[in-house]
Amino acid sequence: MMVSASRKVGDKRQHLADRPCRRASARVVVAVSCELVGIVQLLDQMPDGVVQTPATVWSVFARSLGEQGAGGRTALAWRWALTGACPSPLTLSEPQGQLPARHQLAAEADAAAELGGSAVDPGGQVMHARFVLQWLAGHLDALPLWNGGPEDLRVTDGAAFPHKDAEIDEVHWWAMLTEWRHPWPDNESAPEPARMASGSARGTAQLLGWVCGETADGPLTGRPAGFGRPSLYEVSLEVRPAMAALDRARDEGNPDVAARIEAMMEAFLWLAGWNRVPPVDRHGHRAAEECAERDTPCSCGDAGSCLRGDCPACRRAPCVHGFGEHGAA
Repeated sequence: MMVSASRKVGDKRQHLADRPCRRASARVVVAVSCELVGIVQLLDQMPDGVVQTPATVWSVFARSLGEQGAGGRTALAWRWALTGACPSPLTLSEPQGQLPARHQLAAEADAAAELGGSAVDPGGQVMHARFVLQWLAGHLDALPLWNGGPEDLRVTDGAAFPHKDAEIDEVHWWAMLTEWRHPWPDNESAPEPARMASGSARGTAQLLGWVCGETADGPLTGRPAGFGRPSLYEVSLEVRPAMAALDRARDEGNPDVAARIEAMMEAFLWLAGWNRVPPVDRHGHRAAEECAERDTPCSCGDAGSCLRGDCPACRRAPCVHGFGEHGAA
């Protein structure tokens, strides 16, 4: 049974340089941007240097974000290993325009850390960045986490949400509008794109509704949040089986269910601060949909209703303040 790496620093490394690659087809090796590529695509096309399965990577990655957030060296290790589109986590070397290979993951993990003007490692972030790279490359059996292990120890309550409650409430409001724009199909004969759009809208609204305290039980596992809103760490535990559930939905031919689960994963990444852009916008558009005014400041909030043509953000489509006026796209 795997244990947390932070409590097993002296673990013997398992070197897998001679292990045959588990993928039969070549993968993309160029760096990719998280702002343009969804997390499921990243997991489906992981670099060959990563030996763990996509479902396992997601489970550990989600919990790591729940424990330490998306702003430190540990998160940088995940971003560099999975995308190659950021500085390396230890040496802070500039991105090379390609995904790191297995030997590069190992070399970075062994390198001396660039700590700037301080010789300290705040929060053990540098240590865990090394663990993440070693684990992804297959050189470490222990999970790169604070919590867990065979005794299910709870070392940390996790990171705080990078968003205020009011901001999460607002995006949940947007998500409910998105769900209204993409109602769940009445029958299985509905076109697949419509079913997937409905599933995506529902997944975002369900996860955000649980985080806002609108529902008692988690939308994926049914896990109760306890008193009040769930913490970011509790949300990470709720979504950690998401990739395995998505794979089952694919195998069973349920694209709408797969889209619902993928939307929960993306919503979690926004909640954790990994994604900068919310999964939906004020006009009820999903991130995958075009919205020319998505980033245009909206002035309808002060008016309490959608100003439509008098608001530069709402000339083409009414915002959430004009609920019921959404005949326009």
